[in-house]
Amino acid sequence: MKKLIALATLILATVLTGAAQQATEKPKQDPKAEAKAPAGVAGKWILTVETQNGTMNPALDLKVDGKKVTGTLTSPQGETQIAGEFADNKLTFSLNIQSNGGEMKIDFAGTLKADGTLAGTMAFPQGEIPWTAARPK
Repeated sequence: MKKLIALATLILATVLTGAAQQATEKPKQDPKAEAKAPAGVAGKWILTVETQNGTMNPALDLKVDGKKVTGTLTSPQGETQIAGEFADNKLTFSLNIQSNGGEMKIDFAGTLKADGTLAGTMAFPQGEIPWTAARPK
């Protein structure tokens, strides 16, 4: 279990350093689509991920066009593009990073809660780590 947590911490640290960016073109955003976005998911969020090395708090900025979600995951070390979907209060998005073993995909899945927060897991080949997100204050 300690090896899994250490590996997860290393992978998350790699994601947050902006070592690699997802190779995804940014779609053109229709200004009217933002107004049609489901309430509560578009905009800025602060993620909280607990690791054995402490709490990490990357920023998430989401844009919604129908069910399609794009945006960025940002830490003090850099920014990574994300792409996914929001439907039925379920948010999913992915990003790709370069690691020592080559490219790795990390999938995030979460639910928009009644209190306006998000909660879910990030999955990578070695396992999953829970995360939460709230609007910045």
